[in-house]
Amino acid sequence: MSSGLAELDVFLNRRSSASEQIYSVLREAIVRAKLLPGESISENAVCRQFNVSRTPVRAAIQRLVEDGLVTVFPQLGSFVSQIDIVSIQDSHFVRRSLETCLLREVAPRWTPAMSAEMRSLVAAQERSIAEGDIDGFHDNDENFHQLFASFAQRPGVWTTIHAAKAKLTRFIRFSGNAARFAVVLQEHLAILDALDANDGPGAEAALVAHLDKIFGLFDAHASETRHAAV
Repeated sequence: MSSGLAELDVFLNRRSSASEQIYSVLREAIVRAKLLPGESISENAVCRQFNVSRTPVRAAIQRLVEDGLVTVFPQLGSFVSQIDIVSIQDSHFVRRSLETCLLREVAPRWTPAMSAEMRSLVAAQERSIAEGDIDGFHDNDENFHQLFASFAQRPGVWTTIHAAKAKLTRFIRFSGNAARFAVVLQEHLAILDALDANDGPGAEAALVAHLDKIFGLFDAHASETRHAAV
């Protein structure tokens, strides 16, 4: 079977770290489910694709192993990690805990300008739905949540969330939940409506309800796994 690596767009900046760029491209491809669970990440193929030596490729793969996105099997090679629901649930716990803390800090300082900026992202997501732009929808979903860290003036917290949610984001993309996109917009708007109404607890409850919808995907995945095993 041909590798999805060949489908990746690769434009290395020779003035920047090759390892960092390879890592970023492979990480994005895995998180966006362009490289599927179990797919081979051949060092030779990556070297050819990026036109680089093995050294930066091995460094990039090692970082992906540390992220839990790649698994190395001795004598066999490196492969995109399988979906691990327990690990993903831990990622969700980290994300929900930190995002709710950010929201609590933002709520007392909420302004109409903040609301307008976030509502523009919801509008962009709505356009992505109409255009069938799945990547654009998810990119603006991430931008929406990242703004809470920006408004709280805690960019380092978003760095932690972003790292922790890589496996969670991959699971969401892999699950192909496009039917939920329109509902996501309403959930985002519910958070903003509560903030506009100076209802901090209501906004937090809306955020938690929004994030916890992932448990429905967990249950569906578990059911599919059980059926596949029969």
